[in-house]
Amino acid sequence: MEAPQAASQEERDYKFILKAVDEAYRAVECDGGYPFGAVIVHGDEEVVSSHNLVRKDTDPSAHAEVAAIRQACKKLGKINLSDCEIYTSCEPCPMCLGLIRLSKIKKVVYGAKSEVAAAAGLNGILPDVFIEYYQKSGIEMVDGCQLLLVEAKGMVPFPSFCCLWDVQI
Repeated sequence: MEAPQAASQEERDYKFILKAVDEAYRAVECDGGYPFGAVIVHGDEEVVSSHNLVRKDTDPSAHAEVAAIRQACKKLGKINLSDCEIYTSCEPCPMCLGLIRLSKIKKVVYGAKSEVAAAAGLNGILPDVFIEYYQKSGIEMVDGCQLLLVEAKGMVPFPSFCCLWDVQI
């Protein structure tokens, strides 16, 4: 009997991006929050998933990536997450990228470009020079939209957010 083949990197990334997008929908639908989600992965296993808690916790730093990193550190009992990856529904903001670097996560896969969030009235556009700085520091940035066009398939929850909060895109 032949052993099952491991999923390709593209399939694996897609699986976890979908989970991050599901979390983003949860933020809007369950907590009335901003449409961002994140998943921390170790090997092929999900460690934690979280969504934006800014409105729920009245905490401007409670972005999905921050919440997920905090939970992962507690769950794993360490602050060095160099053996983990983070999947986010949208390109991380400067604050989140800073925390990703501090926690030593080496790979970020994101579903939507920051320009999409900016068009929905969320976050600013992330300057290329900022991303280049983090890439030079050893963080691998993977644009999930190029993998399987997550955004084009309607799987990014910005329209849901815009309907909920009456934001025009």
